[in-house]
Amino acid sequence: MVRRVAALALAILVTTVPLGTVNEDTTAWVCPMHSDYTADAQGACPRCGMALVHAAPFDVRDYRLDFRTVPAVVRPGQKASLRFRILRPGTTDIVRKFEAVHERQYHLFLISQDMEYFAHIHPRELADGTWTIDVTLPKAGYYKVLSDFLPGGGASQFIARPLVTAGYTGDLIGDSASLVPDRVLTKTDGDITASVSFDPEPFAVGLYGHMTYHLSDTATGKPITDLQTYLGAFGHTLIMSEDMAEYVHSHPLDIIARPDDDGGPPVFAIAPGADLETLRGGPDVTFEGLMPKPGRYRAWTQFRRRDRIHTFAFTFNVVATE
Repeated sequence: MVRRVAALALAILVTTVPLGTVNEDTTAWVCPMHSDYTADAQGACPRCGMALVHAAPFDVRDYRLDFRTVPAVVRPGQKASLRFRILRPGTTDIVRKFEAVHERQYHLFLISQDMEYFAHIHPRELADGTWTIDVTLPKAGYYKVLSDFLPGGGASQFIARPLVTAGYTGDLIGDSASLVPDRVLTKTDGDITASVSFDPEPFAVGLYGHMTYHLSDTATGKPITDLQTYLGAFGHTLIMSEDMAEYVHSHPLDIIARPDDDGGPPVFAIAPGADLETLRGGPDVTFEGLMPKPGRYRAWTQFRRRDRIHTFAFTFNVVATE
Protein backbone atom coordinates (compact mmCIF):
# COMPACT_ATOMS: atom_id res chain seq x y z
CA MET A 1 0.00 0.00 0.00
CA VAL A 2 1.24 3.48 -0.82
CA ARG A 3 -0.31 6.07 1.44
CA ARG A 4 1.30 9.47 1.84
CA VAL A 5 -0.04 11.04 5.03
CA ALA A 6 0.46 14.79 4.96
CA ALA A 7 -1.85 16.25 7.57
CA LEU A 8 0.83 16.52 10.24
CA ALA A 9 0.56 19.39 12.66
CA LEU A 10 3.51 18.07 14.69
CA ALA A 11 6.16 15.65 13.45
CA ILE A 12 5.79 13.24 16.36
CA LEU A 13 4.88 9.61 16.84
CA VAL A 14 3.81 8.44 20.29
CA THR A 15 3.92 4.70 20.95
CA THR A 16 4.93 2.37 23.73
CA VAL A 17 5.75 -0.51 21.37
CA PRO A 18 9.52 -1.24 21.57
CA LEU A 19 11.47 -0.85 18.35
CA GLY A 20 11.90 -4.12 16.49
CA THR A 21 8.70 -5.69 17.87
CA VAL A 22 6.12 -3.95 15.67
CA ASN A 23 4.12 -6.32 13.48
CA GLU A 24 0.89 -6.27 11.54
CA ASP A 25 -1.10 -7.51 14.55
CA THR A 26 0.03 -4.71 16.87
CA THR A 27 -2.86 -2.49 17.87
CA ALA A 28 -2.90 0.95 19.43
CA TRP A 29 -5.16 3.91 19.94
CA VAL A 30 -4.83 6.17 16.91
CA CYS A 31 -6.29 9.47 15.79
CA PRO A 32 -8.56 8.93 12.76
CA MET A 33 -7.59 12.38 11.46
CA HIS A 34 -3.84 12.21 12.17
CA SER A 35 -2.84 8.59 11.66
CA ASP A 36 0.76 9.26 12.70
CA TYR A 37 -0.39 9.94 16.29
CA THR A 38 -0.75 6.79 18.40
CA ALA A 39 -1.06 6.07 22.09
CA ASP A 40 -1.36 3.03 24.35
CA ALA A 41 -4.57 4.18 26.03
CA GLN A 42 -7.94 5.58 25.04
CA GLY A 43 -8.17 9.35 24.93
CA ALA A 44 -8.23 12.33 22.60
CA CYS A 45 -5.79 13.57 19.97
CA PRO A 46 -3.81 16.55 21.33
CA ARG A 47 -3.86 18.18 17.87
CA CYS A 48 -7.54 18.09 16.97
CA GLY A 49 -9.42 16.75 19.99
CA MET A 50 -10.89 13.78 18.10
CA ALA A 51 -11.47 10.62 20.12
CA LEU A 52 -8.80 8.01 19.46
CA VAL A 53 -9.96 4.73 17.89
CA HIS A 54 -8.55 1.24 18.45
CA ALA A 55 -6.77 0.26 15.24
CA ALA A 56 -3.70 -1.41 13.77
CA PRO A 57 -1.65 1.59 12.59
CA PHE A 58 1.47 -0.48 11.92
CA ASP A 59 -0.26 -2.95 9.59
CA VAL A 60 1.03 -2.02 6.12
CA ARG A 61 -1.03 -4.58 4.22
CA ASP A 62 -3.58 -3.43 1.66
CA TYR A 63 -7.14 -4.48 2.27
CA ARG A 64 -8.75 -6.18 -0.71
CA LEU A 65 -11.00 -3.86 -2.68
CA ASP A 66 -13.47 -5.37 -5.15
CA PHE A 67 -14.51 -2.71 -7.65
CA ARG A 68 -17.14 -2.96 -10.37
CA THR A 69 -19.43 -0.68 -12.32
CA VAL A 70 -23.07 -0.91 -13.37
CA PRO A 71 -23.28 -1.09 -16.33
CA ALA A 72 -20.05 -3.06 -16.73
CA VAL A 73 -18.96 -0.71 -19.53
CA VAL A 74 -19.15 2.95 -18.49
CA ARG A 75 -20.13 5.36 -21.25
CA PRO A 76 -19.12 9.03 -21.05
CA GLY A 77 -22.00 11.42 -20.53
CA GLN A 78 -24.21 8.65 -19.11
CA LYS A 79 -24.87 7.87 -15.46
CA ALA A 80 -23.11 4.80 -14.05
CA SER A 81 -22.96 3.27 -10.59
CA LEU A 82 -19.57 2.63 -8.95
CA ARG A 83 -19.62 -0.20 -6.41
CA PHE A 84 -16.99 -1.24 -3.88
CA ARG A 85 -16.60 -4.05 -1.35
CA ILE A 86 -13.79 -4.06 1.20
CA LEU A 87 -12.39 -7.39 2.49
CA ARG A 88 -9.86 -7.91 5.27
CA PRO A 89 -6.36 -9.02 4.18
CA GLY A 90 -6.05 -12.76 3.55
CA THR A 91 -9.74 -13.45 4.19
CA THR A 92 -13.14 -13.28 2.53
CA ASP A 93 -14.58 -11.25 5.42
CA ILE A 94 -16.39 -8.12 4.26
CA VAL A 95 -15.54 -5.11 6.40
CA ARG A 96 -18.71 -3.75 8.00
CA LYS A 97 -17.25 -1.18 10.41
CA PHE A 98 -15.47 1.96 9.25
CA GLU A 99 -14.26 4.90 11.31
CA ALA A 100 -15.46 8.39 10.39
CA VAL A 101 -12.56 10.56 9.22
CA HIS A 102 -13.41 14.16 8.42
CA GLU A 103 -17.10 13.39 8.91
CA ARG A 104 -17.23 10.58 6.33
CA GLN A 105 -16.45 6.87 6.41
CA TYR A 106 -15.49 6.67 2.74
CA HIS A 107 -13.77 9.35 0.65
CA LEU A 108 -13.56 8.74 -3.10
CA PHE A 109 -11.50 10.67 -5.65
CA LEU A 110 -11.90 10.44 -9.44
CA ILE A 111 -9.16 11.88 -11.66
CA SER A 112 -8.87 11.73 -15.44
CA GLN A 113 -5.60 10.67 -17.06
CA ASP A 114 -4.96 14.17 -18.40
CA MET A 115 -5.63 15.44 -14.85
CA GLU A 116 -8.18 17.96 -16.08
CA TYR A 117 -11.15 16.27 -14.36
CA PHE A 118 -11.27 15.92 -10.56
CA ALA A 119 -14.05 14.88 -8.19
CA HIS A 120 -14.08 14.34 -4.42
CA ILE A 121 -17.25 12.43 -3.51
CA HIS A 122 -18.60 10.09 -0.84
CA PRO A 123 -20.25 6.71 -1.51
CA ARG A 124 -23.06 5.38 0.67
CA GLU A 125 -23.18 1.94 2.26
CA LEU A 126 -25.81 -0.63 1.27
CA ALA A 127 -27.24 -3.34 3.54
CA ASP A 128 -24.92 -6.02 2.14
CA GLY A 129 -21.75 -4.02 2.91
CA THR A 130 -21.32 -2.67 -0.62
CA TRP A 131 -20.50 1.02 -1.03
CA THR A 132 -21.99 2.76 -4.05
CA ILE A 133 -22.30 6.12 -5.76
CA ASP A 134 -23.59 7.32 -9.14
CA VAL A 135 -21.31 9.33 -11.41
CA THR A 136 -21.36 10.77 -14.93
CA LEU A 137 -17.90 10.96 -16.45
CA PRO A 138 -17.46 13.87 -18.88
CA LYS A 139 -15.48 12.23 -21.69
CA ALA A 140 -14.06 8.96 -22.97
CA GLY A 141 -10.75 7.99 -21.42
CA TYR A 142 -8.82 6.49 -18.56
CA TYR A 143 -9.61 7.50 -14.98
CA LYS A 144 -7.99 6.73 -11.65
CA VAL A 145 -10.41 5.83 -8.82
CA LEU A 146 -8.93 6.42 -5.35
CA SER A 147 -10.59 5.00 -2.23
CA ASP A 148 -9.65 6.50 1.15
CA PHE A 149 -11.02 4.89 4.34
CA LEU A 150 -10.13 3.60 7.81
CA PRO A 151 -11.52 0.10 8.49
CA GLY A 152 -12.46 -0.59 12.10
CA GLY A 153 -9.55 -2.32 13.85
CA GLY A 154 -7.29 -1.81 10.83
CA ALA A 155 -4.95 0.77 9.33
CA SER A 156 -5.75 3.70 7.05
CA GLN A 157 -6.15 2.68 3.41
CA PHE A 158 -5.62 4.64 0.18
CA ILE A 159 -6.24 2.24 -2.73
CA ALA A 160 -6.26 3.02 -6.45
CA ARG A 161 -8.20 1.27 -9.20
CA PRO A 162 -8.34 2.04 -12.96
CA LEU A 163 -11.47 2.77 -14.95
CA VAL A 164 -11.51 2.93 -18.77
CA THR A 165 -14.70 4.13 -20.46
CA ALA A 166 -16.31 3.00 -23.68
CA GLY A 167 -15.19 4.89 -26.74
CA TYR A 168 -11.60 5.34 -25.62
CA THR A 169 -9.28 4.68 -28.58
CA GLY A 170 -6.18 6.47 -27.33
CA ASP A 171 -2.86 5.20 -26.02
CA LEU A 172 -2.47 4.95 -22.25
CA ILE A 173 1.18 6.00 -22.38
CA GLY A 174 0.87 8.56 -25.14
CA ASP A 175 -2.15 10.19 -23.50
CA SER A 176 -0.47 10.62 -20.11
CA ALA A 177 -0.67 14.05 -18.51
CA SER A 178 1.93 16.63 -19.45
CA LEU A 179 1.71 19.17 -16.67
CA VAL A 180 3.02 22.72 -16.88
CA PRO A 181 3.79 24.45 -13.56
CA ASP A 182 1.65 27.50 -12.96
CA ARG A 183 3.42 30.83 -13.41
CA VAL A 184 0.46 32.80 -12.09
CA LEU A 185 -0.32 31.61 -8.57
CA THR A 186 -3.69 33.34 -8.25
CA LYS A 187 -6.95 31.84 -9.50
CA THR A 188 -10.65 32.67 -9.12
CA ASP A 189 -13.65 30.40 -8.63
CA GLY A 190 -16.89 32.27 -8.06
CA ASP A 191 -16.68 34.59 -5.09
CA ILE A 192 -13.27 33.29 -3.89
CA THR A 193 -9.93 34.37 -5.31
CA ALA A 194 -7.08 32.19 -4.04
CA SER A 195 -3.38 32.98 -4.09
CA VAL A 196 -0.99 30.18 -3.14
CA SER A 197 2.59 30.36 -1.87
CA PHE A 198 5.09 27.53 -1.28
CA ASP A 199 7.61 27.13 1.53
CA PRO A 200 10.24 26.14 0.58
CA GLU A 201 10.12 27.28 -3.04
CA PRO A 202 10.40 24.95 -4.81
CA PHE A 203 9.34 21.89 -2.81
CA ALA A 204 12.11 19.32 -2.31
CA VAL A 205 11.90 15.55 -2.06
CA GLY A 206 11.88 14.24 1.51
CA LEU A 207 11.34 17.65 3.11
CA TYR A 208 8.02 18.78 4.53
CA GLY A 209 6.71 21.68 2.53
CA HIS A 210 3.85 24.08 3.18
CA MET A 211 1.23 25.41 0.79
CA THR A 212 -0.49 28.51 2.13
CA TYR A 213 -3.64 29.83 0.45
CA HIS A 214 -4.63 33.45 0.93
CA LEU A 215 -8.33 33.83 0.18
CA SER A 216 -10.03 37.06 -0.79
CA ASP A 217 -13.49 38.08 -1.95
CA THR A 218 -13.56 38.29 -5.73
CA ALA A 219 -15.81 41.35 -5.86
CA THR A 220 -14.22 43.47 -3.14
CA GLY A 221 -10.67 42.12 -2.89
CA LYS A 222 -11.00 42.03 0.89
CA PRO A 223 -9.62 39.07 2.86
CA ILE A 224 -12.22 36.39 3.50
CA THR A 225 -13.15 35.82 7.13
CA ASP A 226 -16.38 33.86 6.59
CA LEU A 227 -14.88 30.60 5.30
CA GLN A 228 -17.01 27.63 6.35
CA THR A 229 -15.73 24.25 7.44
CA TYR A 230 -15.87 21.50 4.85
CA LEU A 231 -15.98 17.94 6.24
CA GLY A 232 -14.69 19.08 9.59
CA ALA A 233 -11.84 21.31 8.39
CA PHE A 234 -11.26 24.65 6.67
CA GLY A 235 -10.21 22.91 3.48
CA HIS A 236 -8.98 19.73 1.83
CA THR A 237 -6.30 19.07 -0.75
CA LEU A 238 -5.28 16.09 -2.86
CA ILE A 239 -1.89 16.22 -4.57
CA MET A 240 -0.98 13.83 -7.41
CA SER A 241 2.24 13.28 -9.32
CA GLU A 242 2.23 13.72 -13.09
CA ASP A 243 2.55 9.95 -13.64
CA MET A 244 -0.44 9.35 -11.33
CA ALA A 245 1.67 7.05 -9.15
CA GLU A 246 2.07 9.10 -5.95
CA TYR A 247 -0.62 10.81 -3.90
CA VAL A 248 -0.77 13.12 -0.90
CA HIS A 249 -4.11 13.66 0.86
CA SER A 250 -3.70 16.62 3.21
CA HIS A 251 -5.82 18.67 5.57
CA PRO A 252 -5.05 22.11 7.02
CA LEU A 253 -2.64 22.39 9.91
CA ASP A 254 -4.68 22.50 13.09
CA ILE A 255 -2.28 24.18 15.51
CA ILE A 256 -1.90 27.94 15.35
CA ALA A 257 1.73 29.03 15.58
CA ARG A 258 2.45 31.45 18.40
CA PRO A 259 5.48 33.77 18.29
CA ASP A 260 5.84 33.60 22.08
CA ASP A 261 5.56 29.82 22.44
CA ASP A 262 5.84 29.19 26.18
CA GLY A 263 5.33 25.46 26.04
CA GLY A 264 1.71 25.78 27.10
CA PRO A 265 -1.23 23.87 25.64
CA PRO A 266 -1.68 24.11 21.87
CA VAL A 267 -4.10 26.57 20.30
CA PHE A 268 -6.26 24.98 17.62
CA ALA A 269 -7.65 26.60 14.49
CA ILE A 270 -10.74 24.49 15.21
CA ALA A 271 -11.09 23.96 18.93
CA PRO A 272 -12.18 20.49 20.11
CA GLY A 273 -15.97 20.41 20.46
CA ALA A 274 -16.53 23.56 18.39
CA ASP A 275 -19.82 23.98 16.54
CA LEU A 276 -18.52 23.42 13.01
CA GLU A 277 -21.59 24.89 11.29
CA THR A 278 -21.28 28.23 13.03
CA LEU A 279 -17.48 28.42 12.95
CA ARG A 280 -15.89 30.77 10.42
CA GLY A 281 -12.28 31.09 9.26
CA GLY A 282 -9.84 32.57 6.76
CA PRO A 283 -8.22 34.30 5.09
CA ASP A 284 -5.13 32.05 5.27
CA VAL A 285 -5.16 28.24 5.20
CA THR A 286 -1.95 26.17 5.29
CA PHE A 287 -1.45 22.57 4.18
CA GLU A 288 1.62 20.40 4.70
CA GLY A 289 2.97 17.79 2.31
CA LEU A 290 5.90 15.40 1.96
CA MET A 291 6.69 14.73 -1.70
CA PRO A 292 8.12 11.24 -2.35
CA LYS A 293 9.98 11.91 -5.61
CA PRO A 294 10.98 14.77 -7.93
CA GLY A 295 8.74 15.87 -10.78
CA ARG A 296 5.59 17.83 -11.46
CA TYR A 297 2.54 17.60 -9.23
CA ARG A 298 -1.00 18.98 -9.30
CA ALA A 299 -2.89 19.97 -6.15
CA TRP A 300 -6.68 20.21 -6.05
CA THR A 301 -7.69 22.23 -3.01
CA GLN A 302 -11.29 22.71 -1.90
CA PHE A 303 -12.91 25.35 0.29
CA ARG A 304 -16.50 26.01 1.32
CA ARG A 305 -18.06 29.46 1.40
CA ARG A 306 -21.72 30.43 1.43
CA ASP A 307 -22.58 26.71 1.20
CA ARG A 308 -20.74 26.26 -2.10
CA ILE A 309 -17.63 24.11 -2.65
CA HIS A 310 -14.83 25.88 -4.54
CA THR A 311 -12.00 23.89 -6.16
CA PHE A 312 -8.61 25.32 -7.11
CA ALA A 313 -6.02 23.38 -9.12
CA PHE A 314 -2.36 24.42 -9.05
CA THR A 315 0.63 22.68 -10.67
CA PHE A 316 4.14 22.92 -9.20
CA ASN A 317 7.61 21.38 -9.39
CA VAL A 318 9.34 19.22 -6.79
CA VAL A 319 13.14 19.05 -7.03
CA ALA A 320 15.59 16.38 -5.89
CA THR A 321 17.62 17.05 -2.77
CA GLU A 322 21.41 17.12 -2.98
